[in-house]
Amino acid sequence: MIETTYIAPALDRSVGLRRQVTFQAMRVFSGWGYREVQIPLVDYFDSIRAALGQEQIEQTFRFVDRRGNVMMLRTDVTPAIAKLFAYQLKSQTLPLRVSYANKIVRIDRTLEGSNLESYSLGVELIGVPTLVGELEAILMALEVLERLGLRDFQVNVTDHGVASYLLSATGAPRRIRTQVREAIVARDADEVRRVLGQLGIRPHFVTAISALAGLEGGLLQLSQIEKALPDDRELVRRLDEMRKLLGVLSQLGYSKHIRLDMAELGGAHYYTGIAFNIVSETVGRSLGRGGRYDELIGMFGAPAPAVGFSLSAEALVELLDPMMEPAHRFDDVGESVSVDASEPSAGFEEALRRRRFNKSARIVDDE
Repeated sequence: MIETTYIAPALDRSVGLRRQVTFQAMRVFSGWGYREVQIPLVDYFDSIRAALGQEQIEQTFRFVDRRGNVMMLRTDVTPAIAKLFAYQLKSQTLPLRVSYANKIVRIDRTLEGSNLESYSLGVELIGVPTLVGELEAILMALEVLERLGLRDFQVNVTDHGVASYLLSATGAPRRIRTQVREAIVARDADEVRRVLGQLGIRPHFVTAISALAGLEGGLLQLSQIEKALPDDRELVRRLDEMRKLLGVLSQLGYSKHIRLDMAELGGAHYYTGIAFNIVSETVGRSLGRGGRYDELIGMFGAPAPAVGFSLSAEALVELLDPMMEPAHRFDDVGESVSVDASEPSAGFEEALRRRRFNKSARIVDDE
């Protein structure tokens, strides 16, 4: 007797959509010259701990192996690739372009400590120190979304380097800088001014940093920052880089999807420069993040400039689901093939014939 296992249509749909998303993403990455790498899900915690932020450490699922080593399940692919490059791929000719489609596991403390699995699709570009790297990453991410037929998304662009530079220039203690950064992310300019004012920070720095928290975003933010510190060459250079990035993306026809938001400082702790967050109002969550991280690889060996991004397969599937028709319907009797358990050859011959024409061949046991 042939036993047929039926899969709930919603479950089959989700798995099928994720497969489509992964296929399209990896196809785009390959088209840009990226080679796929596989990263082990399990790693030695102590070997990678320095590259993880406090939030990532708290999200890490850890256990002890039989030899007493503290092991972890991967929470972020980028530090693992940075380690891989430093230990095994540093002899490769730069720039090095790698892509991945890997599972990650994070413990979400808001869900009673449940460990959550998800799939991360992304690329890492190692060895390109210029704005070309950021542009390549953003354009690849945009192409993936376009290939999937998505229109409901926005790419919020920022520069972690500008915020870090301004906060370091104040001379404020690390604790205070963290507090101010949190206020910037919350778009609370008044709180930024209050905290910095209590320390007696010079007014022009207070003005420049509070401008990062501006609700309006856009090029006005850059003008306000530059107006406060017009003679700071390093700051002006960074602001001009951002203007150039936005200008190129506008010339390429992507201005409607790009928004400058200097308060968009969430995401990975290791970002050192221009970064971006892809968001969708429909699903109310981030579809992916990326940015420059020139200091991460140096934690494992010789430093190297790098930029990359990752997309959440689950978030993309959630956004795509209402747009996609099921590949096949299980309740369509015409798509089933009856197989007699006592004489199965004829039934399976029909199944194979249907499959040669790419038609459904769901087996039904003819008792």
